[in-house]
Amino acid sequence: MLTAVTITNNRGNTLTLPLADTSSGYAVRDIEGLDPVDATLTTSSLAQQDGADPQNAQRGTRNITMKLGIEPNWATNDVRSLRSALYDYLMPKALIIMGFIFDGVLFAVTPGQVESFANVMFSADPEVDVSIICYKPDFYGPMLQTISGVSRTDNTSPTIIDYGGTSDTGFIFTLNVDRVISELVLTNTAPDGELQKMTITSNFIAGDTVVINTIPGSKAITLIRSGLPSSLLSYYDLTSAWISLKRGSNSLKIVTPTAGVPFTISYTPLYGGL
Repeated sequence: MLTAVTITNNRGNTLTLPLADTSSGYAVRDIEGLDPVDATLTTSSLAQQDGADPQNAQRGTRNITMKLGIEPNWATNDVRSLRSALYDYLMPKALIIMGFIFDGVLFAVTPGQVESFANVMFSADPEVDVSIICYKPDFYGPMLQTISGVSRTDNTSPTIIDYGGTSDTGFIFTLNVDRVISELVLTNTAPDGELQKMTITSNFIAGDTVVINTIPGSKAITLIRSGLPSSLLSYYDLTSAWISLKRGSNSLKIVTPTAGVPFTISYTPLYGGL
């Protein structure tokens, strides 16, 4: 159950808005825009045939709106001071981070930008309507999840990641090379049975660090040698697929010519709706 919403401004200050407590001076009367964002579906018509072929599906931005009642106690604050305090967090154009607390625990966050702040000044029951645009449609888990392991020489003993997010997510894979190896193969069997595989063939030496970023929008394969980064995309098998984690049990296999090379996998859960 959603129990509170937090607003963090660009100075690092946080305003907590409990849903069932007005001691803060504010009452969250309504909040919308937490459902999954609608997808825009692109299709092409078929000549002399009924129906269409799907071409693309894309989600747009998220619009969160809040209706905040102003509840002065008149001893320490009044309507004007409470409204003025909101300006520190919700002034139009302001960049903020919204947090969503379920049963006392921070569940997810999302960055956004305030679109509008409208209030009724002359009313016996003052309230504020706020519109926030989140340019990414997903909510982010508040904690980076990290798993450690060592490579194998075959496809036995996979690393299992039970991913609880509702949207697919990429990850950052870091291989700390401690010997000479010539190949790195990552495979993932997704919960729906889809097989994803990445193969990188190069000459790695002890002290190298290989970083594979499969996060959409920032995908990269980087070799760090003697502190200097260089791209490994030219050593990447173009028939490979960038691996992503899907909701459920993901079976990852990290294979190198000799076993025991240490690695870490870090990812942030994504939620399409709350």
